[in-house]
Amino acid sequence: MQLYEIALELFEHDQSTSINKEREGGQIDRFLLKNIVDIFVEVGLGKLDHYEQDFEIQMLDDTTNYYKSKGTIWIKVDSFQEYLSKALECLRKEKNRVSHYLHSSTWQKLYKVIF
Repeated sequence: MQLYEIALELFEHDQSTSINKEREGGQIDRFLLKNIVDIFVEVGLGKLDHYEQDFEIQMLDDTTNYYKSKGTIWIKVDSFQEYLSKALECLRKEKNRVSHYLHSSTWQKLYKVIF
């Protein structure tokens, strides 16, 4: 359980800012984030309870807030075509995040949060 506690502490201090940093074009340690996600999954011994409760819920809340903020700005300053283009690009990038460091079950939930 000690490794799980370390992963939880790393997540609580780095996860949300790291993913948002990447969303803004910055570089993050995807390997570290993938390892944290893997620990949450492995602690559940085949179940995703720890991943969903200790990681995914907060990540999805952060994602919701991030895209609400971005969407509000884009609606005000962009044409419909530009807005749609940005939204589709965000979907592509989020799907890429799932394939690189999030659990595959997160994709449907991310999709719902973005649209």
